[in-house]
Amino acid sequence: MKNMTMTCNHPDKERCFQYLKEYGTPEHVIGHCRAVAETACRIGSALNAAGGTFAPAVAQVEFCSYEGDNGHIRHRIDKSRTEIDTGSLRPFDIELTRAAGLLHDMARVEEEHWEAAARFCMQEGLTEEAKIIRIHMQYEFTTDAWHLTEADLVCLGDRLVLEDHYSGIDERMDYIIAKAERQGNMQARAVILRKKEETKVLLRQIEERIGMSLDELMSDMEND
Repeated sequence: MKNMTMTCNHPDKERCFQYLKEYGTPEHVIGHCRAVAETACRIGSALNAAGGTFAPAVAQVEFCSYEGDNGHIRHRIDKSRTEIDTGSLRPFDIELTRAAGLLHDMARVEEEHWEAAARFCMQEGLTEEAKIIRIHMQYEFTTDAWHLTEADLVCLGDRLVLEDHYSGIDERMDYIIAKAERQGNMQARAVILRKKEETKVLLRQIEERIGMSLDELMSDMEND
């Protein structure tokens, strides 16, 4: 499969912050979005230095929905990544990753905030950002570090950030478990712990590829 020319013009950081301000996104949520975007972009850039990804571009894939744990709707790419493999490595689109990361929670104070934010992006012509944002809450990403997409980077960044800072997977998942149990969902622990272990498989592969731990990669990250 030949690489397709990207036709979407992704907004730069400044324009994304304008969108967030215009939408009325609270400052603490903007801080979270900033940290997620920075985490995702650092991982993507490090993997680009290690060769990139075999996965096709977001514009070339479709996501399907299915019923997962406890009846929750989850999303994944509708074909295996090897079936739609490009056959060659490509660099991650860091501009897309940054824009989707910055805008992913812009409507967090609304119900089904992922749908509201995706609709906003579609209205602005940001179709690839909208695809990532729509599925980011319940995305079943791969554990193969050679077949990640920009959607994986954003969703992974979201799992590694607590509020407005990079925390790593353990602190982030412990927070989610505690929050779920405070809300009375005592069944969440087992599901979240299983997802954490699956994520750790991917994290180890990424660290092996880039030659350092993610903690090292994020060590000088600032919340500016």
